[in-house]
Amino acid sequence: MKKYLIISLLLIFNCSSFALTTIPIFNQRVVDITNTLTKSQLNELESSLIEFEQSRTDGAQIAVLMIAKLSNETVEQYADRVFINWKIGKKDADNGILLLIVKEDRLMRIEVGYGLEGTITDLIASHIIQEQLAPKFKQNNYYQGISDAITVIKNKLTVFNSHFNKSQQLTDTQSNANKGNDLISISNKVIGWAIASFFICFVFSRLVFSTLGKRVFLTAILNTLSTSGFVLWNDCSISFVLVLACFFISIYFSLHFSGAINGHSGGGFRGSLGGGIGTSRSSSRSFGKFGGGGGGRSGGGGASGRW
Repeated sequence: MKKYLIISLLLIFNCSSFALTTIPIFNQRVVDITNTLTKSQLNELESSLIEFEQSRTDGAQIAVLMIAKLSNETVEQYADRVFINWKIGKKDADNGILLLIVKEDRLMRIEVGYGLEGTITDLIASHIIQEQLAPKFKQNNYYQGISDAITVIKNKLTVFNSHFNKSQQLTDTQSNANKGNDLISISNKVIGWAIASFFICFVFSRLVFSTLGKRVFLTAILNTLSTSGFVLWNDCSISFVLVLACFFISIYFSLHFSGAINGHSGGGFRGSLGGGIGTSRSSSRSFGKFGGGGGGRSGGGGASGRW
C-alpha cells in the first residue's frame, strides 16, 4: 500500500513540475499579478491605453502583463500562449501588441500580432527593450519603463495610422473618379447604341407595316429590346424606369420622323392617329425630366530581452 502511495506522489510531483505557467484572466489592459505597480500607476497606464484605443478606428490594442516567473517554457512560448488566449487586437486584423515582463526571471518580451508586424518590426521592438525598458528596469523603475515603452509604441502606430488613412482617402478618391469616368463612358455607349438602333428599327418597321400606329409601336418595342440587350450584354445596371424611358422616347421620335417624312401629305398623318399625336407630345415633355477584440494571432514577431 505504501508502495502505491509513494508512486502516486511521485507521479503528482512530476506532473506538477512540468506544468506550464498559468495565464491570468484578461480583465484589464494592464495585468500585474506581482503587485509591483501601485494602484495609481495601474490606473494611469490603463487610462493611457483606453485613450489610445478610442482614438483609433482599426481596433488596435496594447496589453501589458507582469508575472513573477516562468514554469517549464521560454518567454517566447508563454507570450504566444497569452497572446492567443487573450485574443489581443481586432478579429481578422490581428493588430494587437503584448508587453510581457517576467520580474524574477528578469525577462521581457514584446509580442506583435500579424497585422502590425510591418509597423512594429523586430528591430523596433528590440530598440524599445534596450532603450526604454531595460534601463528603467535596472533601476527598479518598472512603471516608468512600461510607460515609456507604451509611448513609443503608440507613437509608431499613430504615425502609421495617419499615413494609412491618407493613403486610403487617396485610394477612395481615385476609385470614385474612376467610377464617374466609367459611368460617363458607359452612358455614351448606351446612348450611341440606342440612336443607331432606333434608325435601324424605324426603317425596318416602315418596310413591315404600312399603318403609322403599327410602325411606331414596332419601332419602340424593337429599340427598347435592342438597347436593353446591349446594356445587359455589357454588364451594366438597368432599371425598369430606363426601359420605359427608352420605350416612350422611341415612340416620340418614331412619330416625329414619321411626321417629317409624311409631313407633305398634310392630313394623312394627323388623320390616322387623330388626337394621339397631342398625347405623345405631352408624354415627351414629361419624360424629358429623366436623367442622371477578437484577434490573437501572432507569427512570432517582436523581440525578447533581459535586464
